[in-house]
Amino acid sequence: MPPKTKLYIVVLLICALILTPNVVSQNKPDQGKNSSKTVGVSVSPSHFHFNLKQGEVKTYDITIKNSTSTPKEFNINIYDFDMNGKGKSSFLPAGKGKYSLAKWVNLSPTFVQLKPFENKKVKVTVSVPSDDSGRKAAWSILMVEQEAPRSNLLNTQRNGNTIALGIVPTFAFGIFAYQNPPNVLVNKVEFRDFQLKDLKTGKVLYIEVENQGDGIAYCTSYIDLTNLDTGEQQRLKVKNFTIVPELIRDFNFNLPDLPKGKYLAVGVLDYESSDEIQAARMEFEIN
Repeated sequence: MPPKTKLYIVVLLICALILTPNVVSQNKPDQGKNSSKTVGVSVSPSHFHFNLKQGEVKTYDITIKNSTSTPKEFNINIYDFDMNGKGKSSFLPAGKGKYSLAKWVNLSPTFVQLKPFENKKVKVTVSVPSDDSGRKAAWSILMVEQEAPRSNLLNTQRNGNTIALGIVPTFAFGIFAYQNPPNVLVNKVEFRDFQLKDLKTGKVLYIEVENQGDGIAYCTSYIDLTNLDTGEQQRLKVKNFTIVPELIRDFNFNLPDLPKGKYLAVGVLDYESSDEIQAARMEFEIN
């Protein structure tokens, strides 16, 4: 029997910034002139952000909608993923991630059949442990993966040098799920680097920060710039970002055209779960 190969088109929508549902669709013209309608498969929500306390159990819904004229089948699975210091992800079996949410999640059902123009719900039950293991952030990815039947292959070459491969084009939706308890053990986001850099596009102030705590931090960072010769002050563009434990994030703040002179730059890092703000200062000169 020839081997079966799956071709996946994976829709991975990074949770924190995207509010629209996952959709794989195509446009087909209506009978009316200059009119069209969209048909396809959609999955919502596109992400989960849980905020459960220790010992708390809650159930949420994933809605899978088939807006096509053909039946569809989907497997629903959950995987862990780890991120290196700069945010590159590597996917792991459920329960194997350092910050695994999968071991606290139950999915029901794990296989869904949809008739044309039908929609169904999948229950996602999150059970946070009551001990201290439930007082740190956790995350995983929920995958809604299409199952497609393989057609029989006809090998017209009757010699031993020919291999027939069945390519089954399918697609999958990725729903990132994050759990951030309201009482994490350690909240700690700190500066790692603050310096002036010369890039091809011009001078920038470079900031690098690291989450050294146990929770997901929602941060605001900006730079206050003071001309030490004139006392004139300005604030460089505010940046909002999310940073998970053990992740490093870096940003370039473009410097405006500045007159010659000495300057003081104060980098500020503020995150909602901290009572104090972090600050770093640096003096530099424009010649």
